[in-house]
Amino acid sequence: MELRHLRYLCAVAEHGTFSEASRRLHVSQSAISEQVADLEREVGGPLLNRNSGRTRLTPQGQLFLAEARKTLAAADRAIEITQRSLIGQVGSLNIGFFLWGAGGFFARIIRDYRKLHPDIKLSLYEMRTPEQMEALLTGKIDIAFARPLEPPFDQTLRAELLYRDPIVVVLPRDHPLAGKPISIQSLITERFVLCDRQMTPALFDGILALCSGAGFSPNIVNTSSTWSGVLTLVESGEGVALVPSGVRYLRPPGVVITKLVPQKLHMGLAVAWNPLNEDPIQQNFLRLVRDNKDRIQRTHGL
Repeated sequence: MELRHLRYLCAVAEHGTFSEASRRLHVSQSAISEQVADLEREVGGPLLNRNSGRTRLTPQGQLFLAEARKTLAAADRAIEITQRSLIGQVGSLNIGFFLWGAGGFFARIIRDYRKLHPDIKLSLYEMRTPEQMEALLTGKIDIAFARPLEPPFDQTLRAELLYRDPIVVVLPRDHPLAGKPISIQSLITERFVLCDRQMTPALFDGILALCSGAGFSPNIVNTSSTWSGVLTLVESGEGVALVPSGVRYLRPPGVVITKLVPQKLHMGLAVAWNPLNEDPIQQNFLRLVRDNKDRIQRTHGL
């Protein structure tokens, strides 16, 4: 049974004659008559009474028409949804992010996207960069706000740098250097607290290189697997830390964040995706991010 059989029957029932149905559908009267006859043979009995001047539905035809209209409505709805999906207007989008790294711009972009695409089911997942990379490969998420791609993920995923997050100094609130810009040389005698190299190898190595360039090796007294842990250690008086400025969103009351001068060390923040899974929904979201890129860079992530 084809949908056009149902549409022809509905047209004849609505307009009362084959000729009027033919005129409205721009299909020959004989073609409509043949298709309706085929439909009647398929169901095993007459659906139309053709004995009077106006074609009328038989009782069985009335029952059939009610169900046929439901089928046609469902088919039309399926076509509409599919067409809207093809241009990214309906569907779902899963986004990974890490709170302190995404910056203030993240919430604004999410709000703007919801307004532009209210029929997209948007799901947000907080996860660290390594977890986001794996999630992109497995299809758990479609978009990631993460650190720039590193091997082996740079071979399969795609990313665009949004901005470079400057490295700042975190000190206990009562530290003598708190409240003014700090040079790396002024930290020669300080104890250092770092994030584990396994978590941030680029930053860990960058800090060592920065200190080496200033003529010393940092006295690393403790490490943590999370930035919140690093801040807690600093607040506890364990030492000072060099962290991305975005960590300010996690700042506890007992620490002070100060500029590092001159500014030579940064951590990038990128938007990443899997090109094998790219579709119009992702493309629309990426377009919105790109439209905001200049503002993100100008405001350093705000």
